[in-house]
Amino acid sequence: MARSASILRLRTSFWYLPSFYWTMAFILAIGTLLLDNYILSYKGAEKYIPAIFLSDIGLSQTILSSIASSLLTMTTITFSTILVVLTTYLSEFSPRALQNFITDHATQRVLGIFTAGFIYCIILLLFLKETTEEQLFLVPSFAVAIAILCLIVFVFFIQHVTTWIQVSNLLHNITVETVECMEELFEESDASIHDAPWDDWESQDITTKEPITVMSKEPGYVQYIDIKALVKKAYDADCIVRVERQQGDYINEHTPLLSIWGSGDKINENSFLSFITVSISRAPLEDVEFGIRKVTEIGVRALSSGINDPSTAVHCIEQLGTLLSKLASMQGPQPYFNDKNRNLRVIIKTPDFFDYLDIAFSPILRYGKIDIDVISSIIHVLKIIADHSPTFRKKAIWKYTKHTTETIKEETYYELEMERLNRNLKELLFSLGQGKEYQKLLIK
Repeated sequence: MARSASILRLRTSFWYLPSFYWTMAFILAIGTLLLDNYILSYKGAEKYIPAIFLSDIGLSQTILSSIASSLLTMTTITFSTILVVLTTYLSEFSPRALQNFITDHATQRVLGIFTAGFIYCIILLLFLKETTEEQLFLVPSFAVAIAILCLIVFVFFIQHVTTWIQVSNLLHNITVETVECMEELFEESDASIHDAPWDDWESQDITTKEPITVMSKEPGYVQYIDIKALVKKAYDADCIVRVERQQGDYINEHTPLLSIWGSGDKINENSFLSFITVSISRAPLEDVEFGIRKVTEIGVRALSSGINDPSTAVHCIEQLGTLLSKLASMQGPQPYFNDKNRNLRVIIKTPDFFDYLDIAFSPILRYGKIDIDVISSIIHVLKIIADHSPTFRKKAIWKYTKHTTETIKEETYYELEMERLNRNLKELLFSLGQGKEYQKLLIK
């Protein structure tokens, strides 16, 4: 079951990891000062510590201030580099892809370590005081070790940026994240239904009764639906709730958001609304469709006249094939949720498999239908998806195959290009068990 929206938002926040490193830097600074005082408080302790690790007050302050200023400079350079990457993402890929780089833990760790090193040195400078004549300190050695660590992290960050700015790696990361989201939300299944028929029979009965309609109170995107809490609330109020909008949908004020069947005196509309998070931006909080859309947008951007990079579009189609092949072998979103007594409590609007195919390929098909490589790749990928699909999924793939051939029938291709398309189409139709329809869909 999904985790709470607050935890998910915290994990995708840019402040999540840096804040942890800042706290650890403060604790480490206090700890090393106490350790320094404890070790050097014993008479003759300096004899057992190599002199190279010990510094007087003047040298200690010089070392710490130099390291602090250097780390601040490295942090500034890192921030500038991040801005360059974000600009590239905006112009070359998709604005939605920004979240992948910003929320990437490696990026957050780099900024967290640099700023933590700066905080560590500043705290030491603040509390480092000479209490006796010719007192020596060990803490500058710890600061030097942290500075060396930051330098290693800086080299790693340069390598990390050069890797992330490559579109192939970006697409791979989006695909991996979306597959992980699928595995967390959906279950492997070769059945087309989620519940036995008696588990959701009430859904037919409620259509004869007038529901209580709960309106949204603010505009924005439906960012997260806490289904577990919604089921519990519906059980406590002895009602049935239908969510009228899908996760990721944009809503306005006073848009119907919930329909509730039950006793009106037990229903507190605000308490039900609290389980649906609405935000000004769409966030990847357990949203498989959003991951698919990001890959599709990169493919569409690659087909624009300003970029004109069909190879990237083909790569996007291949990644979409990976995502949809995985999705085809799963149950998909669950529409009905029952309470502990197996009574229907919550109904969620869910896209079917054809909707996912349409979201993934239609924008690329619309702008890339004149490119033989793009069309050939779509047909080939549909064949791969069909090979990984149970029988009940193939109906949706067959429907989308007819849509694809209708879209490109007015286009003009050379003879060799038509042979290539028809060869891929024939393989797809036989994979779908529709080989007899080949002559009807033959591209001429």
